[in-house]
Amino acid sequence: MLDDAHVPLLVDRVLDRLVERLPSYGSLPVEALTTDVRPMAERALRGFVESLPDGGVPDPDLVRQARESAIARGEEGVPMAAILDAYLLGLQESVTQLRPELERAGSAELIDFFGAVLTFQHVVHQAIAAGFLEHRESTVGETQAARGALLAALVDGGDATDAAYRAGIRLPERYVVAALAIGPHPDEHQAGVDNVVAARRKVRRLKVELERLGRDDVLTALSPTGGLALLPAGDDHLHARLTAAAGADVTVALETATPGAVPKAVRLAREVLEVAVKTRREPGAYRLDDVLLEYQLTRPTEASARLRAALDPVDGDLIHTLDAYLDSGLRRNATAAALGVHANTVDNRLRRIGRLTGLDPTRPADLPMLRAAVAVRRMSAEPGPIG
Repeated sequence: MLDDAHVPLLVDRVLDRLVERLPSYGSLPVEALTTDVRPMAERALRGFVESLPDGGVPDPDLVRQARESAIARGEEGVPMAAILDAYLLGLQESVTQLRPELERAGSAELIDFFGAVLTFQHVVHQAIAAGFLEHRESTVGETQAARGALLAALVDGGDATDAAYRAGIRLPERYVVAALAIGPHPDEHQAGVDNVVAARRKVRRLKVELERLGRDDVLTALSPTGGLALLPAGDDHLHARLTAAAGADVTVALETATPGAVPKAVRLAREVLEVAVKTRREPGAYRLDDVLLEYQLTRPTEASARLRAALDPVDGDLIHTLDAYLDSGLRRNATAAALGVHANTVDNRLRRIGRLTGLDPTRPADLPMLRAAVAVRRMSAEPGPIG
């Protein structure tokens, strides 16, 4: 068996193998190896030998120490796989050291010995995994809270420097501010499918895709219907990537801003998103330049109420016809197809709109006023997207 004279030499070999084979341990400071890792390795090796008479069941104090050590290594950034490998290397060196005795042992003794090895490894590994996962859950919660605080500080215009430090994020020179409107995934309306789970899965896929774009520096606040993301860098294929990840229609409004100008950019992106959605633009990526006219027309002014009132005499069927006519690019046949009526019916309805409002949809001079009235009506009548 291992005696006191052999243990320090065995610990030396274990540490050499840790540094050589496991990069996470090889990059640890010498101080950490000598004051933390080495003492724990020695306790584990002695504890293993002491456990053999008990079938490999380690002393509870050793199990506690292994768990606490795993938490400490996790806080230092050592992966759980590396920690488990470290204990396995220690067992392998112990078996190698005991080889002369094992070669003289009988079959029954060998079976008992390796059964004890497996028992020791199982109990200690369980303690390590439990400690490490507890650390990760705590860290993840703290990290999420810190990132949420940073996002709030940026959006509200507060001092984000301290919040960025707590979140472990270096503020970029500029952010791409993305306000999103997200449509439902087909699974959210599928009979027999938990629509809440389907919605959460959609949001999770979007978060993963956004993190791929900006790694750990992306800040998000997403719900199944929309939200906000701050990206440290843009991507020309952002809309296509988000649509593919969501498996649903996505409309995104984009603005670029320095960290200090994020509040203004967020407000503008949300307004651009609202205009794009309410004026029935196709799902896509939009900036202010893409919706300049609609944006200007729909800003509240003294004229807004009068523009909206211009369509008051028009009833439901006529409103639907006017909407379809404008959305189809003023094509009567396409309008008829969209409404499921004859083209002559469309003509009759358009003429009636002209008589009721004094604005003829087929006369070019009246179209700007009609478009403005429709835009104002849509902005005031329909709920906006969550951005």
